[in-house]
Amino acid sequence: MKRIAFAAAVVLALAVVVAAPAGAHRSATPTVPGAWCGGSLWKLMTLSDTGRSAVNLSMAGTSIADLAKLTPPAKILASRNTSFVKQTWSMTVVIERYRVQSNGEIALELFDVPSQTYMNAYMPNPKCLSSKTRDRAQILAARSTFTKVCPAPQTTWQPLGATVQLGGVGFWNPVKTTLGAASNGAELRPVTYFNLLQGCGKF
Repeated sequence: MKRIAFAAAVVLALAVVVAAPAGAHRSATPTVPGAWCGGSLWKLMTLSDTGRSAVNLSMAGTSIADLAKLTPPAKILASRNTSFVKQTWSMTVVIERYRVQSNGEIALELFDVPSQTYMNAYMPNPKCLSSKTRDRAQILAARSTFTKVCPAPQTTWQPLGATVQLGGVGFWNPVKTTLGAASNGAELRPVTYFNLLQGCGKF
């Protein structure tokens, strides 16, 4: 009887192991900035850097064509050393494509119809925002609005073609190989305002 009881216990234990979901041994997704919120520039990307108070949150109107004319700094530093990154900008553009990145950011490929030019903008992962993030409510609201009115972003680029009014803080990206990246590395990052004008079911 003891052998039968022991065998039954082993079978039960194996059943529990098999039934356990894959990755169950891993820790839960963090709700505070974690490993995916790293890099020397991520605090700039989330408006959580020490120079965040220098950013003018009143949006200034611009266009992709105008921002493409700016000269980037010789070296991209983790500080706000140009007027471009000390300003929140607003533009009316077409979101041609978008995707969610491995770090949880939503990447937007923006297109300016009059000038036929492109640039990128990013909505940060809410879990990468800290207690020091400035304009936090607006950043969260912009992403929330986008994800509510447009199809859920996938990990691969997907077409959209929606016309929007977009606001965001200036950011210089040293990486210019992303689809739609401006040649000078100018971006809006983080996005702080989103208003759908046409597309995603709105006419």
